[in-house]
Amino acid sequence: MTENASSSASTDPDAIAEQAMTWFVRLRADTVTAAERRQFQVWCLANPAHRPAYDDTAAFWDDIYFSQTLAATGLSPQTQAVLPGRYSRSRRIVKPLLAIAACIVLIAVVYRPTLDCWQTDYCTGVGEIKTVHLADGSQVTLNSASAINVNLRNGLRQIQLTHGEAFFEVQRDVQHPFLVEGHYSNTKVLGTRFVVREDAGSDSVTVVSGMVEVSRNRQNPAILNANDSITVDAERSSEVRQVSFNSATAWMKGNALFDNTPLSEVVAELGRYRRGSVLIKNESLKNLKISGRFDIADTDKALESLQQTLPIRIYKITPWLVVIS
Repeated sequence: MTENASSSASTDPDAIAEQAMTWFVRLRADTVTAAERRQFQVWCLANPAHRPAYDDTAAFWDDIYFSQTLAATGLSPQTQAVLPGRYSRSRRIVKPLLAIAACIVLIAVVYRPTLDCWQTDYCTGVGEIKTVHLADGSQVTLNSASAINVNLRNGLRQIQLTHGEAFFEVQRDVQHPFLVEGHYSNTKVLGTRFVVREDAGSDSVTVVSGMVEVSRNRQNPAILNANDSITVDAERSSEVRQVSFNSATAWMKGNALFDNTPLSEVVAELGRYRRGSVLIKNESLKNLKISGRFDIADTDKALESLQQTLPIRIYKITPWLVVIS
């Protein structure tokens, strides 16, 4: 058994959750020994938090929703059961394979932003917010897990937002417009402050001050002024709508603001600032409405606040996997 799993000294909840996962995987393996089973019993008795952590892991591992989550990544009991070699199709063998598969999935989630950084000029890790000072006097503040490429050569002022969200404070230069390319949107300004955010399937642009032009495929640009926002996807641009720029820039002050927002959207937003995944088990919970201000620097505390005010329970399966039911 690994030192991490057998150690009983730690009282850190993340460390205990990781130890519980390690024990769960080991005890379901064909090669588990009697000595290791005795070590597991010692571990359970060493700290009152150990056995509940293990039981939480075991309870959710058999849940069909968790299997569906693995299946969505291409790592399901069916795909694992057909592996060649000595592994049988039995439930007894599939489960440890699923445990290993899930760990691989979680590692990919945890380290993906780091991998994306290799291909960009500036980037931030999960939970990191950073301001970049450009050579033309403009500033770009990158939100968590965000990345940009910068081209200021030959009179150009061009930024590509490859991932995440960024706040732009553009130095005015009427001879050289400042251009920001999102996945779907093109934003053109002379000098102003605005936010561009990349979400799954769309970009959004929100103006804090001044005026910007936003288009899709550089055609039929919409004019946005302060407190205006627009969403652009592969098919169309939305109508310009009025928003509070305080909400759009709350992350720069370490907060996330919600006003009668569905739980599914709140969880997705908090997920931008933590490694791993937060899953909502029951569909009926996704539309619960939340209003309030949450500290994005401590998403565990934010999730705990949700548990205290909503009819939900939060299970921390590992440091990188949380399930809401």
